Amino acid sequence: MLGNVFQKFSGGCMMVFRRQGEVVQFLGTAFLVHEEGYLLSVSHILPEEGQLMVVPGEVGSEFAPISQETVTSIPVKVVRRSLERDIALLKMDQHIGIRMPDHFIGTATSSLIGNSVMALGFAFGHQALHNLVAMNAVVSAKVISNNQTRILLFDSMIHHGDRGGPLVSVEDGLIIGIINGRFDPQEASKEYTDGRNTVETNTNISYAVAIDYGVDLMEKEGLKPH
Repeated sequence: MLGNVFQKFSGGCMMVFRRQGEVVQFLGTAFLVHEEGYLLSVSHILPEEGQLMVVPGEVGSEFAPISQETVTSIPVKVVRRSLERDIALLKMDQHIGIRMPDHFIGTATSSLIGNSVMALGFAFGHQALHNLVAMNAVVSAKVISNNQTRILLFDSMIHHGDRGGPLVSVEDGLIIGIINGRFDPQEASKEYTDGRNTVETNTNISYAVAIDYGVDLMEKEGLKPH
């Protein structure tokens, strides 16, 4: 079942880069959500300056080089952002033939605590390693953040390159979240405590923003989610 989830979504996950002058910098992960070349990612990895581009990774389950000497880049632009929810909708600047699976976007409300999920992202892109990495986890908690954002906690330690990738429900094979970062309990609790009685915590818990906010951005752009 896990392998089927990976095969379904691996082709739609892409590396995000910024070109500024002669410098090309890896930023994180994005994933396709519409056949007209739209992708979702997290806003905080996408700077306002420089040319953004996405690069497809190697598709399939065969052994592949950990770094690619040449890549095919596709220019993209940010068409909508939600700074409050920390997500962004991107669009490819050129038309390419894209085939999307039917019914692949779910809702975070349907996932139960304890359900299996798969996190997908280019975990080590900042180290110039271009492999898509799949991580198995479970939904550890469903919480509302300080700014009233619905987030999913899951028990896998994501890396910086995973940010912007999809969190997929293994049970039904639907995307339920957009991977954002590692969960910081001290940051989350700062409005409720003065810090004197808190204990510093190293945790392997990460979090994803509910995909429902990404669907909202798509609908504002006039797109019908699958």
